[in-house]
Amino acid sequence: MTSDLPQAPDATTERRALPMRLWLATPDWAFRVLGAGFFFFYLIYKSQKYWRYDFWQFVPYYKFADGHSLYMPWVPVLVDLTFVLIALGFCLRLRPSRRADNGWIVGFTLLTAFAPLIPIELPAVLGLFNEAWQAAYNAFLWPKSISLTRVILATSLITVGNLIDLWGYTVLTRSFGIVPEARELKTSGPYRFVRHPVYLGQFISQGGVWLCAVQPHAVWIGMYAVFVAMQLYRSKLEDRVLAEAFGEECREWQRRTFWFV
Repeated sequence: MTSDLPQAPDATTERRALPMRLWLATPDWAFRVLGAGFFFFYLIYKSQKYWRYDFWQFVPYYKFADGHSLYMPWVPVLVDLTFVLIALGFCLRLRPSRRADNGWIVGFTLLTAFAPLIPIELPAVLGLFNEAWQAAYNAFLWPKSISLTRVILATSLITVGNLIDLWGYTVLTRSFGIVPEARELKTSGPYRFVRHPVYLGQFISQGGVWLCAVQPHAVWIGMYAVFVAMQLYRSKLEDRVLAEAFGEECREWQRRTFWFV
């Protein structure tokens, strides 16, 4: 029987920097509460579009010359559902067989996980300080007009990517984690074919945003490329942890499934 209580620090733990000592001393239930709390709060913040604001402001659409509009309301719903599953994953996940204990890796993976939220939520933060900054950023981020082809391509990629994410998160559930830690080895659902289906879904959906929906600019293309590179490195870290925890079973699964690196 395992306990959620942190283990007594050893000599190695005592030599670590204070943030890492606090990380290792925090019981797993606290991480579940913090993670679920953050994502449920984020969902409440995002859900205002359903009941407080005009929902259609947040829906991708294309306005034809005759005044008619083509709306894609399922896009924000799919995005919000991924956050629902992430929050539930924090609530239900198993305790890891071993806590991640490398400060650099913990920091890197946390940054990578939250990186897609930063440029999207930055306008709201800028608006708290200066509305002109917010307007300037939005003008740099979103085009004044967009072709029907780009709208359909962006929407299609975001839809496909988020459907893959939803499938992956649904299967992952109790094995969910942000930092590289081993809980269960998932080999069913999309994990029969792809080692990291959630990351694959993110590559596709984020490509729809940063390569198709926003202003065509080297800044956004470069940011997307950096995000993909960071996620690929993150996947290698996770592969290493799983192989150490599950041995030959994991290595055999890795050999018969697809991934980029």
